[in-house]
Amino acid sequence: MHELMPDQKKFVQIIELRNDGFVEFNFAVGEAVMNVELLLPYKAFIEFCQNNRVSFFTKEQEDEILIDDKNWKYGLN
Repeated sequence: MHELMPDQKKFVQIIELRNDGFVEFNFAVGEAVMNVELLLPYKAFIEFCQNNRVSFFTKEQEDEILIDDKNWKYGLN
């Protein structure tokens, strides 16, 4: 498997480790607020993280995402 965008910083945030063996997570490139929600089997998630040299979201990035989500939900700026 190849690394996605090797010159960009990549981040993950685990949403849920599911009982069916899947990992639900957010994945971001560059900016945490520009993320997608993904679902992979646990082993594939580990490989994905290793191949892409991801970091976990910082507390500040998590807070930024919560604010952005509320802005989208309620139409705020």
